[in-house]
Amino acid sequence: MTNSSLSRAAFLKLAGFATALPLLPTATLAAEAVATRPIPKSKTGEQLPVIGLGTAQEFGVRSDAGNMEAKSNVIKTLVDKGAKVLDTAASYNDAEAVCGEFMEKLAVRPKIFIATKFGENGKAAGQQSVENSFKRLRTPMIDLMYVHNMIDVDTHLPSLKEYKAANRIRYFGVTSTGGNQDRLTTWMDQIDFVEFAYSVDFRAPEQRLLPMAKDKGVAVFVALPFGRNRLLNKMRGKDVPTWAREELGCKTYAQLALKFLVSHPAVTVAIPGTENPGHMAENIEAGMGPMADEKQRARIAQLWENA
Repeated sequence: MTNSSLSRAAFLKLAGFATALPLLPTATLAAEAVATRPIPKSKTGEQLPVIGLGTAQEFGVRSDAGNMEAKSNVIKTLVDKGAKVLDTAASYNDAEAVCGEFMEKLAVRPKIFIATKFGENGKAAGQQSVENSFKRLRTPMIDLMYVHNMIDVDTHLPSLKEYKAANRIRYFGVTSTGGNQDRLTTWMDQIDFVEFAYSVDFRAPEQRLLPMAKDKGVAVFVALPFGRNRLLNKMRGKDVPTWAREELGCKTYAQLALKFLVSHPAVTVAIPGTENPGHMAENIEAGMGPMADEKQRARIAQLWENA
C-alpha cells in the first residue's frame, strides 16, 4: 500500500506504460533533443535520455524556502528540457521524501523515470525498506529498484523479482561506487540495470564492467560523473578548447566530462547531482548534439591528463 490515491493500473495508463508507443530511433531526433539509449531488457523498446539527475549528498537535506524552491526547479528543469531519469536512495538523507513531494507538487510523476535504492541486511528489512520507498516517493510504481552497495544481494534479488512480477517495480539492479565495484559482475546475468562510478579520470569500468554490461544486455547508470567535483575543480578558470565547442557543442568542462561518458556505447544514463536549475539545464545539454567518437573521447581524456 502507498499513500498515493492513484492506482497502479491508472498510473501505468497515465504514464504510457500500459500501451507501448513506437519510439523513434535516436538518429532521427532533432539536434536540440536529448539523445536516448534503449533499455536492453525492455519488452517495448523503451529508451531513456542519456542525462539524468542524482540526488545524493545535499539534495535530501531540508533547508530554507529558497533552497527548497531551487531543488524543486531542478526537477522541473529536468522534465522541461526533455530528460526524465531521477535517481535517489533511502539513505540519501530525506531525498526520497523530498523528491516525492516535488513530483506531486509539479504533477510530473508520469514524466519521471524514478530509480531508488535500499541497503539492508535480511529479507524482511529489505522488503520494509522498499515499502517505505513507495510511501516516501508517493507513487504506486517505482521504475527501478536497486540493491544499494551490494548489500545482501543474493537475499534480495528473489524479493525484487516478486515485486517485478506483481507489477510494483518495472526493473531492478545492483549498485556500487566503492573500490570493489568489479564484484557487480557477479550478478550481471540476473539484473536489468547496474550503477557504478565512472568518469573521464576513472576509467577502470572500461576493462570489465562496461563490456560485460553490454554483452549481457544490462543497462548502465553512471554515478559520480564529476568525481565528487574533482574533475570540475581541476579545470576551474580554464577555457574549453575551440575544437570541443565546434565539434561537440560543449561550452563547459562539465558538459565535456558528461559527453565523454554518454558517448560510450554501453552507457545508458549519466546521473550528475545538482541543486542548481541552471546546472541541470547545462548538464542536459551535454546529451544533445553529436556524440564523441573514440578519437574525440581520447582528446577529452587527455585534457584532464595534462591539466
